[in-house]
Amino acid sequence: MFTRTLRQHALAAALALSAAAACGWWAWHSLALKTEPVPAAAPGIYIPNLGNTLQEQTRNLSRMSQALRTGDRLVILGSSELTSNDLRFVPYRYLADELQMPVLAYGHSGFQSLGMQLVLAALADDLSPASRVVVMLSPGWFDGDGGLGADEFKEHANPLLPRLLKQPEGRAELARWLRDKGDARVAWSMVAEQAYVFRQRLVDLWAPAYAAPVPEREREGPAAAARVVDWDALASQAQEAEQSQMGGNRYAVRDEFFNKYLRSIPEGGKTAYQPQPLTGRDELRELTALMALLRQHDVNALFVMQPLHPMVFKDLARFEPIQRDVAALCQRYAMTCMDMYSAPFEVGMLRDVQHLGELGWLRVNQKIAQVFRP
Repeated sequence: MFTRTLRQHALAAALALSAAAACGWWAWHSLALKTEPVPAAAPGIYIPNLGNTLQEQTRNLSRMSQALRTGDRLVILGSSELTSNDLRFVPYRYLADELQMPVLAYGHSGFQSLGMQLVLAALADDLSPASRVVVMLSPGWFDGDGGLGADEFKEHANPLLPRLLKQPEGRAELARWLRDKGDARVAWSMVAEQAYVFRQRLVDLWAPAYAAPVPEREREGPAAAARVVDWDALASQAQEAEQSQMGGNRYAVRDEFFNKYLRSIPEGGKTAYQPQPLTGRDELRELTALMALLRQHDVNALFVMQPLHPMVFKDLARFEPIQRDVAALCQRYAMTCMDMYSAPFEVGMLRDVQHLGELGWLRVNQKIAQVFRP
């Protein structure tokens, strides 16, 4: 009798543990963002991040997944320069609308190398030689030691945590960043994000299902160019467009920016970098992880180092060691890299001291066309 009771208790405990494990596995599995067929959309899409709601995150991640898997859209990752949606030549307007080259641009201020690596690592199964990726690099990321900030980590990594833990490349960088820079606030935000997703999954079980969108037709590759491009003529148009908003101020930036930020600063009297040593140590390590991930999956990628304004800043030569390190990484991982920082400066290349203007974006578009449409 006593033995049978023990066996019954053991069986009940085993069943309970099995049920708990199954529930735990289901709960964790359910937290991972899913991808699904995406609805048709405009040729040019810009999103600053994955979104604030589960529905937005699922839709945007699905768009990114399809673009990387099929190569039907060029994926451009960058920071604040991508927010210039008023410019004709920003790629998600010019390439998409005038060259019929669909584009998905992702990112805004603070989205740096590690943020990009984590987003791509979460979609590592979609990366292949068919993927077409452009990475916009900013010199300011490397100031001091550089590296992704806590707010940006929470914004871009938290929605992807379950996916990242399944991928070795994501898991390793996630653990390293948390070890070096994580704190209680980051940990709490991670828990809160997953609690939100779990709660939303439960709500969706009882909520009426919405009609599934008509899937966007997948294409083997980009459509043919709409026409032969006269880049020299477009460069003249782009430069004229920028100069029309400069009014001849001594810094060759847009008048609105000059009047607000530069009027009281003598020419050549401003420093671009902080006084401490410019090592870029953390940013270079995170850029290495990004390039390694892309090379591992044989992704066709273009890296663009953007310029700073040489008529405004007097300490641009301090960045030369970082430039050499980035160039070495490009060579090591066989990445195509465009160095606009060292290129001869053209008026109209920048709209202010660091953000590309019409001519700057035109030069980037020209390079994109050379790399992805030879």
